[in-house]
Amino acid sequence: MSFEISLRNIPIVINIGEVRRYLGEYRGITLVSNEIHFLIERLIAQSKAFISAAIFSKSLRIKSKGENLVETEELVLPGKDIAKLLKDSIEVIVCATTIGEALEREVDELTSRKRFLEATILDAIGSTAADTAMDYLNNLLIAEATRRKLKLTRRYSPGYGDLPLLIQGELLKVLGGDSLGIRVSPSYMLIPRKSVTALIGVMEG
Repeated sequence: MSFEISLRNIPIVINIGEVRRYLGEYRGITLVSNEIHFLIERLIAQSKAFISAAIFSKSLRIKSKGENLVETEELVLPGKDIAKLLKDSIEVIVCATTIGEALEREVDELTSRKRFLEATILDAIGSTAADTAMDYLNNLLIAEATRRKLKLTRRYSPGYGDLPLLIQGELLKVLGGDSLGIRVSPSYMLIPRKSVTALIGVMEG
């Protein structure tokens, strides 16, 4: 195994607590009713038919670093925040995950039929699934880093701090472009919507 990963149809277990959090539940302040909880459980079971999770990653050797810039052989990463994150790194891992488009099509269908509550819950399930896919990838990378006696930074996504969304397309290109099943809109948002990109630094142990 290496930091280069390309896996499709990975198993995703939806954490109902995370779905409730996406729906705005705050422990001790706001709570989801039992009726809504049972509806969430039903929709989680149904969502399995709409989720096709895929994960991708590739590591790039860092060539140079400055206060506002990190350069690899394939990417230039602008911003003080990413430069700070990668200041002790020798490589950067480019990551992307998606759950496909089927779930968002079902959300749109429910919305068109004015079944807004179900649409909102299913959308929250999709967000949870996308995060879970990235966690799955992150755990594989941590295991590989540990095997190689390396350390990883936390992950960092375009749109955080001063790392611009406009690099989304460049990250996807590094990983394989259109073959991933993920593309970028003119406003630099990922399509399918339930997709995530991230960068992780690799440090010597």
